[in-house]
Amino acid sequence: MDTEHRRKRKRILLALGGALTVATLAGGVVSLAVFTSTANVPANTFTTGSVIISTNPTTALVTFAAMAPGDQVTAPITVSNDGTLALRYAVSSVATNADTKGLKDQLVLTIKSGVTTCDNANYAATGVQLYSGDLDSSAGKLIGDAATGADPGDRTLASLANEVLCFNVSLPSLTGDAFQAATTTATFTFAAEQTKNN
Repeated sequence: MDTEHRRKRKRILLALGGALTVATLAGGVVSLAVFTSTANVPANTFTTGSVIISTNPTTALVTFAAMAPGDQVTAPITVSNDGTLALRYAVSSVATNADTKGLKDQLVLTIKSGVTTCDNANYAATGVQLYSGDLDSSAGKLIGDAATGADPGDRTLASLANEVLCFNVSLPSLTGDAFQAATTTATFTFAAEQTKNN
């Protein structure tokens, strides 16, 4: 084999070796040492708030036996927000007659806020009237609306706050004989929801 041929062969082998070295480096065979560090952030705690409405008294707010035309009964009720979130509330009623005489539609219910003295003689003198009408109102709504979101007439209470409402129920003096010995029973419902993000 002549010298020129050997030189060519040596150049080809060197070129192939160089290409193989470049391919090996590009393929990531070479590894490097890297310093690393991590940091943890623990104790990320989430607690939901609460909406808790209560009333005092809880039953028999306005009750009257042997009512005569012209009689009335007046009593205060304290509405409290016992939860951690501000709330809005609405009041509704459902009244049922124990007979066919329809007393629930004859009685007149008045609800006021800010009354100084909530009794028969003084409830009319102060405060703001929130409702006046049938004991069993249209669609049961007395104050505001229990539908989600802010509605006209809804009442608001901050967390741990309360307010006093004054309820008065009267039997009009012109009530006729058809209502003698009649009975009706009403249930008042206080429905609350959060005000934040709502």
